[in-house]
Amino acid sequence: MGQAKQKAAAMSKWMDGLSNEEKIVHRVARDLFDKVIKPRNFTGMCYHSVFFLNEYLREKHGIATLPVIGYVNDGTDDIMMSHAWLDFGGRKTDVSLAVTEHPDVSPAGELIVLDKVIKVGHKYSYHHDMGAAGLRALQSIQASGGQAIVEHKLQEHLLMDARDKDPALIRPYLDAEPNGFDYLKIVKLIEA
Repeated sequence: MGQAKQKAAAMSKWMDGLSNEEKIVHRVARDLFDKVIKPRNFTGMCYHSVFFLNEYLREKHGIATLPVIGYVNDGTDDIMMSHAWLDFGGRKTDVSLAVTEHPDVSPAGELIVLDKVIKVGHKYSYHHDMGAAGLRALQSIQASGGQAIVEHKLQEHLLMDARDKDPALIRPYLDAEPNGFDYLKIVKLIEA
């Protein structure tokens, strides 16, 4: 059996082991990646994609998920980048890190659905907190003239964390997307 057939068989076996809700989470996450993120080369969309998945799965399928606002690290240093992913039953889904704006600086990561690597990419580590090493790296960036960008990213992280804790703030955030990819537009794209 060739490598492609082996991968397809392994994916089929994995899918067979999923519950109905997990199959829906998988399908919706894949549709968001395959029909919205990848064809438009959308980058920097972690918060938007996670909040969309959370809202859509709850509203259309009655599936409760948990958006996680945390950090990722690329393994080359101690810098922690604010990032969001979806948790369902203790399993991670991340559809946004597989496409990055500057792959030479931040390589495209894995496409992960329910802890399964669907598309191979750079392996990032995921963290709920920045940790001491991350804080030291942040202070180093601030000391070398990066105060403005550090402050901006910290404020963004805090704002997204606040939205995550108050579901009433999520839909207005999605509907205020400046490029027109609000909640209903994405719904139309993934349901097409």
